[in-house]
Amino acid sequence: MQDSHHENQLVAEEAASNPLLAFLDRMERKPDVIARRRRSYELLRAERGSSVADIGCGAGTAIFELAELVSPGGSVFGVDINESLINVARARAARRGIHATMQVGDAESLPYADGSLHGYRAERLYQHLRQPEPALKEAHRVLAPGGRIVLVDQDWDSVLLDSNDLATTRSIARATAGGIANGAVGRQYHRLLKDAGFSNVHVVADTHVCTSYDEYGFFPELWAQLAEAMGLLTLEAANAWLSDQKTRGANGRFFLAMTHFLAVGHR
Repeated sequence: MQDSHHENQLVAEEAASNPLLAFLDRMERKPDVIARRRRSYELLRAERGSSVADIGCGAGTAIFELAELVSPGGSVFGVDINESLINVARARAARRGIHATMQVGDAESLPYADGSLHGYRAERLYQHLRQPEPALKEAHRVLAPGGRIVLVDQDWDSVLLDSNDLATTRSIARATAGGIANGAVGRQYHRLLKDAGFSNVHVVADTHVCTSYDEYGFFPELWAQLAEAMGLLTLEAANAWLSDQKTRGANGRFFLAMTHFLAVGHR
């Protein structure tokens, strides 16, 4: 097992050549994301000796944490469609002495036997699935009777930014939400899980308020780029809108709020 300083160096080197990985690593370290991830483990009731899977596991952050919760005697599995991320996750697991099985695959065709899992978890995955029903049918198949599914996703229509120009901000927010394959999936989880055959379904709302531009200022920066690229705003107008957000940040007046939903269902 690598010492923490050497591990941090290796993680930084891996991210330096992979923008997606760098973004994911950055997000996984944010306090609100960490707290939400831990809450998902509580809802999943990942216990020693249980068998759990993280679908859309990325570079394996949840895999490593779940492995600690189910050990000894438990099993942790991960699936992601991105082969480069799976390779990174495997390398990080090996360096940390974590035993987990991670494979390239997709949520609609999982490499697990019927009823073989006690827990199924997916975070920020279903917003990218235009048709979530096949993935939920597959989740139902691989869970054992009494097993739990926990899904975590934000509702992109719930992202709020204070602004001097609320009309423009609303139009940018709507356009951004519309560009996500399934940006409203969070509000759909209650219905979708019931339709897929899960029982005792409940949904928890988690709203994060941020007043630090350093923490989430990349949101308005991304929005300004998208607004200009989509023709919503001219470059000059997009820069003016973003300038307002940066000024708010510099003056301690930045305000962003976003709501995630954590949904739980029983097999």
